[in-house]
Amino acid sequence: MNRRVKTGLFILLIGLQVLSHRSLGMLKFNLDLLHLILVYIAIRSGFMKTIFSAMAIGLVTDYFSMQVMGVFGFSRTITGYLLNEISRHIDLKNNVLVFLLISVSLCFSNLIANLFFHFILGFPFQLSLILYQPLSTGLLGVLLIAPRKMKQYLDVY
Repeated sequence: MNRRVKTGLFILLIGLQVLSHRSLGMLKFNLDLLHLILVYIAIRSGFMKTIFSAMAIGLVTDYFSMQVMGVFGFSRTITGYLLNEISRHIDLKNNVLVFLLISVSLCFSNLIANLFFHFILGFPFQLSLILYQPLSTGLLGVLLIAPRKMKQYLDVY
């Protein structure tokens, strides 16, 4: 049952990310649902699986952003490494710490990507990527795992 719930949740998050990408013009901010998958992989997996998954998720994010390929691949890889190391030392039963883990890691990843975009393409810094997207994604991540039953299915204890 746990495997079905995880697979269904991952497919749902990927599908919602694709739908939100298609309706990007109508939305003022965008949730990064793929980052929630990265956080889960970093919490539950070893070092190499986390790094390769982070790189793949970053390249998919690059495709969705339609910017310079490899920027999000690089930033998500660094973030995946940090998530893997930090998640071993915090209490994942505390929803506030989970919210901070998701929000700060996404903020850090987007900050790295924004620095590259600023220096390579001359884009201005986007507050929506550095502040609004991490906070809303962190809130959604906590709401997804808040029920005790979901924490059991995802094995995040």
